[in-house]
Amino acid sequence: MAKYLKKEKLKEIKRLGNEPLLLLTIVFIILFTSCFVIWPVVRLIALARPSEFLVLFTNSRWARSLANSLFMMVISTVSCTVTAFIFAYTITRLDVPLKRFFRFITLLPIVSPPFVVALSYILLFGVQGIITKGLFGLHVDVYGVFGLWVVQTVTFFPYAFSIIIGVMGKISTNLEYAAYNMGASRWQVFKDVFWPLCRPGVAGGVLMAAINVLTDFGNPIMIGGDLALLPTEAYMQIVGWYDMKTAAILASALMVPSFIIFILNRFWVGRRSYVTVTGKEISLTPFKPHFLVKWGLFTFCSIMSAFVLLVYGSLFIGAFTRAWGYDWSFTMANMGYVWEKFREVWNSIKYAALSSILASLLAMVLAYIVQKKSVGINKFLDFLAVLPSAVPGMFLGLGFVIAFNTPPLKLTGTGLIMVLALMFWNLPTCYSASIAGIQQIGESVEDAALNLGADSFQSFKDVILPLLRIPFLSGFVLSFLRSVTCLSVIIFIYSPRTTVGTASILGLVSNGLWGAAAAFTVVLISIAFSVLLLTNRFLRKHGGSLNL
Repeated sequence: MAKYLKKEKLKEIKRLGNEPLLLLTIVFIILFTSCFVIWPVVRLIALARPSEFLVLFTNSRWARSLANSLFMMVISTVSCTVTAFIFAYTITRLDVPLKRFFRFITLLPIVSPPFVVALSYILLFGVQGIITKGLFGLHVDVYGVFGLWVVQTVTFFPYAFSIIIGVMGKISTNLEYAAYNMGASRWQVFKDVFWPLCRPGVAGGVLMAAINVLTDFGNPIMIGGDLALLPTEAYMQIVGWYDMKTAAILASALMVPSFIIFILNRFWVGRRSYVTVTGKEISLTPFKPHFLVKWGLFTFCSIMSAFVLLVYGSLFIGAFTRAWGYDWSFTMANMGYVWEKFREVWNSIKYAALSSILASLLAMVLAYIVQKKSVGINKFLDFLAVLPSAVPGMFLGLGFVIAFNTPPLKLTGTGLIMVLALMFWNLPTCYSASIAGIQQIGESVEDAALNLGADSFQSFKDVILPLLRIPFLSGFVLSFLRSVTCLSVIIFIYSPRTTVGTASILGLVSNGLWGAAAAFTVVLISIAFSVLLLTNRFLRKHGGSLNL
């Protein structure tokens, strides 16, 4: 059997000789992706000898950083997943008010820079916090494990929520009614029917939250305080000591758990079916839970939503406040500062747009080849498309600095390196959107074109491409939102000429300019929300939606 499959693959590869354009496209994709994903990773890991990686265990600070990073990943992932599950259950299964409001709350952290919650948390509960000092006259130290745990929970639970609600919303209520009719209790139905069907979504949510928490850079650098974590320690090695080798070792340490999570997500969760209903679905009202459960979960979501709203509300107050904690008078000076630095806002938009267009185009071509063409290396191409999701953003950015700092491909300091780094960082996001779109196109659609004499390029250009407008736009917007609010990927590769908004915000916070930082953040969030709302309106008119 194995020999037969090998022969078939060889035949498929040989058939590529009949389609030279397809062959050239595949070769270009492999070389292009290898150059800007695999090569930076290899260069970064190769910067230190294998024996030098032992410093992670022999140096007490680095060993503590590794342990702290894993500890924060575990506790934040648990809280993110529990919060996400409660929100998804409340929205899909309970007859309660404010569901639209809860859904809106889960969007806020996704369309804002990842360190926004840390900034707001400091403004609310820090030394000059509007609540701690302003209301209660307290001097509270919000930095460290507890503050970071709260911030990461609020920041990343929406990522787990987006996966869990996608699975939970497809679970037929008929299955639960059947169990109730057979005499099962509420707890038995939840434990033996509902929960097992939710498991693929929960597992996906766990892995999504874990990889985001593990590789988080913005929140720890702002609110981690003296807590040593791998991302912040790697950053300080470069900024403080100019020690690229140690930074590479610390960043490489993130790759091991990150790659393990990637493998679990790819080969475990990815192989499980999320479909729980086949045929025509009969909509039944979900079975009413116990009174205390219903309103208990509603209360939890309400409190959490109020906290998130407070966090983001404080940003808008700070953006128009003369001196946070001292002078609460209204001012437009902070917005004036943003206007003076508008080039950095424009850089954010420009690099995000260019990288997202390129990522969406490359993803669309890759998805078409993987799904519609038997070329013998489909699984390898699929692996290349999703590989960047296993590479932490900081690791990828640092790899770009090392790999493209010398001829023949010297890109450091240019806008091109920013675009390419963001492009490949977002490739898996766009690829997922394109795959979902192509899977909805029947084989007969393209077969008709091929039978009429069209080659692969013509059928792709004239048949497939027009049908992928909505998936393309969906992938582009998701990529744009991630790019315009990104910090980890660009923190090492931007130059004074290519500075973007998120880098400016980090610098403003470091200098204690809270008002200007809040104003910059409000502008970026407003841009992201405007793009999101316009796109959603367009997609709804054409029967599509964003996967948020």
